[in-house]
Parts: sequence; structure tokens; C-alpha cells
Amino acid sequence: MPISTQNRQLLFLLSFGMLAWGVRAAADTTGGTDVTSDSGIPAVLVEGARANVPSEAIGDRGSPQSFVGEQVIHEIASPFGDFGTIANYTPSYESSSPNGPGFDAAKGATLRGFVDGQFNITMDGIPFQDPDTFAHHSTSYFPVAMVDHLIVDRSPGGAPDLGYASFGGSLNLYSAVIPDEMRARVYGSYGSFNTDLIGTTLNTPAPQSAGQTGVMGTIEYSHSDGAMQFSTGDKRDFFLKTETLLGNGRLTFLYTYDRYQFYNPGNLTTTDLAQYGASFGYNEDPGTPNYYGYSATERDADFGYLKYRTPLGGSWILEDRVYTFGYENDGLSLKGDQTSSPIGKGFAGIDPTDIAGRTTSEQYRTYGNDLRVSNRDPFGVLLFGVWAEHDWQNEARYAIDLTTGLPYDANKAQRSPVYFAFDAHLNTVQPYAEYTWQPTSDFDVRVGVRYRGVTRDFDASVVQNFLPGTNGTVSKTVYSTLPSLDANYRIAEGTNVYAQVSKGSLVPSQSYFYTTTPAAGNQANPETATALQIGIVRLAERYGIALDFYNVNFDNYVTTFAQTNGDTVYENSGGVRYRGIEAEAHLTLGWGFTAVGNASLIRAIFLQSDMTSKIQMAGDTIPYAPNYLALAGVTYQNGPWGGSLLTKFLGTEYQGKNGSADGSTYRVNAYSYTNATATRNFDQLLALKHLRLTAAVNNLFDSDAITDNSGASNEGPNLINVLAKRNYSLSFAADF
Repeated sequence: MPISTQNRQLLFLLSFGMLAWGVRAAADTTGGTDVTSDSGIPAVLVEGARANVPSEAIGDRGSPQSFVGEQVIHEIASPFGDFGTIANYTPSYESSSPNGPGFDAAKGATLRGFVDGQFNITMDGIPFQDPDTFAHHSTSYFPVAMVDHLIVDRSPGGAPDLGYASFGGSLNLYSAVIPDEMRARVYGSYGSFNTDLIGTTLNTPAPQSAGQTGVMGTIEYSHSDGAMQFSTGDKRDFFLKTETLLGNGRLTFLYTYDRYQFYNPGNLTTTDLAQYGASFGYNEDPGTPNYYGYSATERDADFGYLKYRTPLGGSWILEDRVYTFGYENDGLSLKGDQTSSPIGKGFAGIDPTDIAGRTTSEQYRTYGNDLRVSNRDPFGVLLFGVWAEHDWQNEARYAIDLTTGLPYDANKAQRSPVYFAFDAHLNTVQPYAEYTWQPTSDFDVRVGVRYRGVTRDFDASVVQNFLPGTNGTVSKTVYSTLPSLDANYRIAEGTNVYAQVSKGSLVPSQSYFYTTTPAAGNQANPETATALQIGIVRLAERYGIALDFYNVNFDNYVTTFAQTNGDTVYENSGGVRYRGIEAEAHLTLGWGFTAVGNASLIRAIFLQSDMTSKIQMAGDTIPYAPNYLALAGVTYQNGPWGGSLLTKFLGTEYQGKNGSADGSTYRVNAYSYTNATATRNFDQLLALKHLRLTAAVNNLFDSDAITDNSGASNEGPNLINVLAKRNYSLSFAADF
């Protein structure tokens, strides 16, 4: 059962009061250290990575990449946040959380204008995603307490980079590291919207010699009433990681579990915003479609892997990762929207004004293995491997009269309440190889290739939109050959230039089976992207600056057309071009202050007309591509004190299927928001090894800017989301 509000507040205040009692000045805290990436063989040193810089370019890579470190994640990012919250500090990425950080999915997530599902997200190098659309559930995986750092790669990647959307880029998360010393940590937060979090982490020392094992475990509970009215959520998270040294090898085990019970945050209308303000959400009246109970949802998610890395003799190294992750979702939703959702006429014995709803049940489970071997020779490093994965998914949706709580036969053709019901499988095999040529210590060239084969199996008793079933399993197999070439050259100490040509692909969505004749309707091959980009990174003691230019041609865009029998066919047609300039910089000002910022100019357009509809023309801006993004502000780090004042700027974007051709209907105007933090660190305080106290305010100037626009509601006003109103939090982390 959820902990009562009164008990949660009492628990937090008692914990905070005991830890804050007797606080005294402490010695200066130390800065950040270099971080080693775990994404490939051999590990690559991340240059720079200053502890108090929200996002810093990495200088030793062949593509534009940015690093967000542990101190930023735990002192500047919201303690309630998710990976979208962290990625918002990096160039060309945006997402919003209208119900408050961590208690609303990372809505409208885009990277360079590529939407969620067109870029990969990985944990310790392992991709995780929904098998049908390749999108992600940011509220169900990896709270910030379990993340050590994030590397964002804005490219299709190279041969050893895994995922189905090797296309727009990747957000690469890395799990918390087992400390060298035994430690017990208690941490918690309390803030606006009655939002609180309490957790504890226990660990033994990291292993130092053969036969030793290090263990770290975290348990966390969090709750929020939600920034939007009656949109509460309760989360329970568990994290376990072990490291064992076996001779010359290292065995790593990781497992995480998340349970999330919540009322799925909806939209508000432009009328609601004008009358009630940004906090408007659901109501308590079961006689209206806006009743909060009609969005009740429960989700369970887990992720785990076992990795073994060992020398094979000479300069050969083997690494094998076997992994699994899963997701279950059961929830209610409306047939229409919160302004109107009547069942309508034509159902015997049912009042047509009753509220029409749906109940959905979804489960999927993924199993995979990535085996790779590397060898260093006098000229460079050879890497080759094979990635294999199997996914299964089943999902069903049923019509329900929310007024009475009983099912009704919304599927009139089959006299059934079933909207759809299917089982699906996804099978993947991808061998890959890469050679990094290093003629000098200042110059390296990577050339690689991935060959991916993916088969979808789809078996439905009822296809989406009440269509007839498949009468057995239908399948579609697609192949992609993805070469990549990049070079990095150190022209002076701390200054690198790079260039990349890389091809990526996006495996066709399962939705292309959702036609009257699924096998015939799914004619789409992988969409492909060819990226050409160049850049320069300069990292010095007092400043850092990076600049890159890119051109990405997005080919084989999937469009639909109607056959003479009325069926829909999905096929590849036309292309989209993404071009942009990205900059990232910081400058140490003195007295503990550092000026920080990044900026992106984005131009993403359709290259042909009629790709989405008759009104869309060549040259129109594509959906969800803002014309600019930026971050600017200052951070502070002086002895035990730290802080930040950062503003995120977002340019105009269009969120309808036709992009700018839809005009103002789906337009989201440019807006900005400002967040601020202040941190005080204490060492050797009473029985504590370390204590960190952080105060934060998000949306400092209380903007109610629109962040998402879904177009007209059933009753007319547009359905929108807005920034969560100004909110505060107070956090602590105590190490014993």
C-alpha cells in the first residue's frame, strides 16, 4: 500500500532534520574525475568531463558527442527526473514533463528533430525499447539515482553501436559505479505537488583482486500528487549490481525493477488553461469524461544483464553480454478525449450518452546476446562481433462502458468488445566488424560495417481498428547494410577535429501490419539515413568549445496510399533532409563561476510533395523539428558550495503529421524556462562521511508556455500540454 501523505512528510522532515542538525563548515569538495566509457573494446577515455559543467563535448570521438556527469545528474538535474531530464542539458535534445519531472513521460522527445523511436537509448551499451515502435517509457526505467553518467551521440553510430533506430543518434546511459570503499547512503527529496522520494544504497567495496566480489543495492520509493490536478503517481524501484574478478576476467551482473501506479496524465484545453491555469487536470466527477479514475494505470518494468570480459591471450579480449528486459502495462483510457467521449447510438440497451472507454493490457519480453572480440595490433584495433535478439509481445484492447463498468460490443462487425488482440515476435541477427587505424598517437580512422537482418511475425485475432484477424502468422523480413567511416585528428594539445560519414537505418514499425490484408499492406523497407558531419573540439584548462556541422539525408520515408479496394498500403517514398549547426561551450569566470551554454540551429524539411497529404509540399518543415534549441547560464563551484542558474530555449515547431503545412493548428511557439539550484557539501560531519544538501526551483519565472499541441479536441478547443508551474524541492544525500 502507498505510504500516507502525513507519514511521508514526517519521514522526510525527521530524516532531513536529524541530518542537518549540528551542520558545520567542511573541507573543500573535490572535482570530477575522468570517466571511462563501457560501450566498446577497448574502453575509451572521456576527455574533459568537468564536474560542474551541465554538458561538455567529448574531444576524442569521430562524431559529435556530449557528456553529462554524475555531479550534474545528482546536484543540478531534478532528483525526481528521468533520462529525458538529464538529456535536456545537451545540444539538439528536447523533452517536456507537464506533470512534473519523473511523473510524466518525456513528451515530445526529439534529437535533432528525430522523434522518440528514431534514436536509440541504451544502458551500459545495451539498447532497450518497445518492440513495436522502438519508443521508450522514461518513467519506467532508470531513475537518476541509478545513473552515473550520460553520453549523447548525435550520429547513426559505428559498427559496435547496437539498436533498431541506428538513425538519429543515441542516448547512452551508464549505471552507477560500485565505490572503492564500503558505504551506506540514505537520500531523499521533498518538493512541490506533495512530491517526495526516499531511498537507500548499500555497497561493499569494489573488487581489487581475483576472487573478490563487490555488491551494490538500491531501494527507492517516490510519490507525487502531480503538477496537474488529480494526476498522482507512486513508484517503487530496485537496483542491484555486482562485480566479480575471476582470474583475469571480470563478471558484471545488473538487475533493475520498477513498479509504477498512476493516473496517466492527460492534456488540458486552451480554454482550460485560460480559465483554470497550468495546474488544471482531471476532476472527481465519474459522470464526466475528465474523471481521474478513467486513466488508472499500472506498469511493471525490469532490465538485467550478465557481462563477462576477459583477455584471451596476447592482445585479444572477449566480451559477452546476455540480457533481458520486460514491460507490462494495464490501464484505462477514453475512446474520445476528456472533453467528450460518448458511446453513441447503435448499441442495444446502452445509453448513448454513457462514457466510452477502453482497457488495454500489454506485455513484452526481450532476450538478447552481444558477443564481441577485439585485438590490438601495431597499427590499431580490430573489433568484430554478433548481436542477436528475440522479442515477444502480446497486447489486447477491449471496449468498456465507463459509466457502468461493463464491456460493450464496440466491434460491431464481430459483435465483440475487442478493438484488437495480437501476438508478435521480433528476431534479429546483426554481425558487425570495425577496424580503428592509428598511424600516430594523434590520428585515428575507424571504418566499420553492420549487417542486420530483422524478421517480424504478427498473429492477430483482431487487427487494430476492428479489422479482421490475420488467420495465422504473417511475417516480414528486412535487411540493412550499414557502413561507417570516421576520423579524429589532434591538431594541438586539447584540440581535435573530426569528420564522419555513416549510414543508419530504422527497422519498419509493426504498425505497417495494421491493414485489412497485413502481409500485403506492409511493403515498407527500412528507412535509411546517411550522415555527413564535421566538427572541432577545443578543451583547455579554463574553457571548452565545440562546433559541428551536419547534413543527414533521410531516405525511404514511409508513406501510405489507398488501393481501389480501400485497403491501405505502406511503402517507401521520398526523403527528408536534416541540416544543422551545433555549438557547445563553457568558460571559467573565476570566483567559482563558470559560464555554460549550447545552441543548435535545425533545418529539417520534406524533399518531395504529397508525402503525408495533398497539402504538404516540398520544403515544408517536418513535424517535431524545432528551428533552434539552446541552453545558457552559469554554474558555481567553490569549496563546499555549488549552484546553477540555467535557461533552456526552444524554437518554434509543428506537431501535426504535415509539419509546417498544418499552419497554426499544431504549432508550438518558441518558449523558454529557467531552473536554479544551490548545493552545500559537508565532509566528516558527526557520524557521516559526507552530506549533500540541495535546494532547487524549476520554472523560476512560472511560465505556462505550451509545450505540446495535439490539435482540436472533440469539443473544439485544442488539446495541449504546458510547463509545470514553478516548483521547489529540497534534497539530501548522506553517506555513512
